[in-house]
Amino acid sequence: MIDYLSKYVELKPLNSTTAQSVITVMKSIYATHGIPEDLVSDGGPPFNSNLMTNFFREWGIKHHVTPPHFPRANGQIERAVQTIKNSLTKVADEGKDLYVVLLDYRIQTAKDM
Repeated sequence: MIDYLSKYVELKPLNSTTAQSVITVMKSIYATHGIPEDLVSDGGPPFNSNLMTNFFREWGIKHHVTPPHFPRANGQIERAVQTIKNSLTKVADEGKDLYVVLLDYRIQTAKDM
């Protein structure tokens, strides 16, 4: 998850990408950072389920879906995902500590603000 204003990225591991698993992680993030007014997603399977629709309604979150096959509409998150994937590859290939890599990413984002 990424905050569009600050560009802060919050990563949580998922054992599956079911709507219920995603909702559980979202609740954890919201407990720490607060509930967003809006959430933008690509409309992937967990985000277009009835369970997720009910969750958004109950929590007062406006869900906006980017057009399919148009990743530029969600460019900030797409760029963050690419950077994090590259970082995870570096962690695996070079034996670096994931948390140090994540900290470096967050510090760099903060410097750019």
